[in-house]
Amino acid sequence: MKICGLWVVHVLTLAFFAWGDDNIQQTRNDRGTFYYGTFPSSFSWGVGSSAYQIEGAWDSDGKGESIWDVFTHRKGKVFMNQTGDSTCDGYNKVKEDFELLKELKVSHYRFSLSWPRIIPTGIQAEGINEKGIKYYNDLINILLQNKITPLVTLYHWDLPQKLQGRYGGWQNISMVTYFNDYANLCFERFGDRVKHWITFNCPWSVAVHGYETGKHAPGMKLMGTGAYKAAHHMIKAHAQVWHSYNKNWRIKQQGMVGISLTTEWGEPVDISNQKDIEAADRFIQFHLGWFANTLYNGDYPQIMKELIGQKSAHQGLRVSRLPTFTSQEKSYIKGTVDFLGIGHFTTRYITSRNYPSTHSPSFYTDRDLTELVDPRWPEPESNWLCSVPWGFRRLLNYVKTHYGNPMVFVTENGASEKMQCVELCDEWRIQYLKGYINEMLKAMKDGANVQGYTAWSLMDMFEWDDGFSERSGLFYVEFQNKNKSRYPKASVPFFKRIIAANGFPNPRERNRGIRLQIFCGLFMTR
Repeated sequence: MKICGLWVVHVLTLAFFAWGDDNIQQTRNDRGTFYYGTFPSSFSWGVGSSAYQIEGAWDSDGKGESIWDVFTHRKGKVFMNQTGDSTCDGYNKVKEDFELLKELKVSHYRFSLSWPRIIPTGIQAEGINEKGIKYYNDLINILLQNKITPLVTLYHWDLPQKLQGRYGGWQNISMVTYFNDYANLCFERFGDRVKHWITFNCPWSVAVHGYETGKHAPGMKLMGTGAYKAAHHMIKAHAQVWHSYNKNWRIKQQGMVGISLTTEWGEPVDISNQKDIEAADRFIQFHLGWFANTLYNGDYPQIMKELIGQKSAHQGLRVSRLPTFTSQEKSYIKGTVDFLGIGHFTTRYITSRNYPSTHSPSFYTDRDLTELVDPRWPEPESNWLCSVPWGFRRLLNYVKTHYGNPMVFVTENGASEKMQCVELCDEWRIQYLKGYINEMLKAMKDGANVQGYTAWSLMDMFEWDDGFSERSGLFYVEFQNKNKSRYPKASVPFFKRIIAANGFPNPRERNRGIRLQIFCGLFMTR
């Protein structure tokens, strides 16, 4: 195994001393200054993963097939035809992986339940897999025994294949009922200990990449309609689950139900150009607002309704390609969020572009905009992810302003890279985390109600259509080794230091405190 040797020492040195001695320090990729300060004592630090990406054991102990099992077994769908059949073997390494959490000293661990591991066909009446229930019970118990809070996601993209094959998955309204049954089973079996529930992880990706572009499972390309229909049903499913918890479980279990929305920040190319400003707002509305506006205010963003409606009419359609909610549904959906999970990785510059309605219907052309990147933005080897920390602060302030300053948990934030050899000296990840966490701290000083931060991800794992070509973990996984050995990268001690310090304490204040202790000690000995 090739490791970077002395480079690890060098990077760790950078990690430990990069905070500097100045009260305010300019940082790379930041429009402003570095802010020294600490988070509230109640702030929660954690890491995350998801079932399909980490568990493996795809056909073990009674688990049913998921859409990702089927999708990855088709040739040409994933990088080098790789699958998550074994991935990190997390299903068999609960105790070993728990040691990684202990090493980090995190407050919470965000993970997802596999619907087909719990209900193999997705339909509860057709059978429950008690071995799957036991696996998650054991994981939850070992976390709580060691004072680590479980943040549990019900749906992180691995729909039972039977529901896709029989009904067309999220294209069918019946998913609302089946998802609600599954959620209530989880509340029944785990809710006495789990107090933080996330219904969906990034439903935007499920809708757009699963039912519009076909990049993700189930691989459907229903251009201009599939994404909107899937999102419509997921929003209804979320609301149904929230109401079920509110009615049947909340008083007894005292938990919360939220959703995790992953979004980029959109910045106008020209902040003095009204068209660019409006295009940047459309970018946010078609990404974050599509779900957040609907759940907080009861309906889709007005600009989505107007644009898609106009384009649909010009395309000869009698009704909009964007589904509508009845008045009763709007009232039922509005306010069904106890906390908002925010996933964020990067920023885009946005400029206006008019796509004529004669274009084939498409989610992307419906937005009438173009996404750009600044070539000066640092770019790890994952070419989709540029490091733009200041966009994170703007996003969190946008959430504060537009949705009534809700309780926010950052549910995903981190950087991935494409690496051909083993690299444990991830100095670029350290710089990324430092910048983004600092901008989150600034947003909290602005008044944003952020309660916790989840670094993504605990370890390298299966990265969807990119297979194992991208690595996002704090811990390196040796996938070619049968034992799937884990090794800490340089970002592990760095993140541990932030957790231990609860942020970025001012070095001057810290040094002043040390000098005062020495002075007092000398005085007392005289």
